[in-house]
Amino acid sequence: MLSGENTHRRWAQRRRERRLRRDLRATLRAAGIDHPMDMTEVCHRLSRQRSRPIHATEYPLAANGPFGLWIPGRKSEWILFQSQTTPLHQQHIIAHELGHILCGHRPDPILPGDGVDPTSFDWGTLRRTAYDTAQEHEAEITATLLLETARTWTEISLPTGSARARRAQRTLSHQARWL
Repeated sequence: MLSGENTHRRWAQRRRERRLRRDLRATLRAAGIDHPMDMTEVCHRLSRQRSRPIHATEYPLAANGPFGLWIPGRKSEWILFQSQTTPLHQQHIIAHELGHILCGHRPDPILPGDGVDPTSFDWGTLRRTAYDTAQEHEAEITATLLLETARTWTEISLPTGSARARRAQRTLSHQARWL
């Protein structure tokens, strides 16, 4: 492939990512997500904004299957995430599945190896076992952006005896940039 074609593809990818970021910021603003928060709270606020509930639920998914599943139902959407993993990983799984929802992706059928009884659901799910498709790439970008917004900033404990120390405390305990 010629270097000019590579450059064109890279620029096109950057434009798509900028548009994705811009659209996500607008969606989050419309949902009242204007400060860092837990992904389950993000689900709750997006549910209100979309008038369609999004339930994030721990589920003991098969160890050799995906860590998360998005299940769009008739009246609500479900995000099942692996119960046997760390809280940070669970937040990432929820954010990734929200990425699929926010990007308008279409689901695939549940497979037996996923560890979920497919007869329990009469809808599809989007499977996540590899990140080589455009949809998976978009969902990962969205997950990264959502997790950046969800960062919790811990206050740094500084001595408060002087005005300078109090000013440093205020500066360091507030997030300078959010999404």
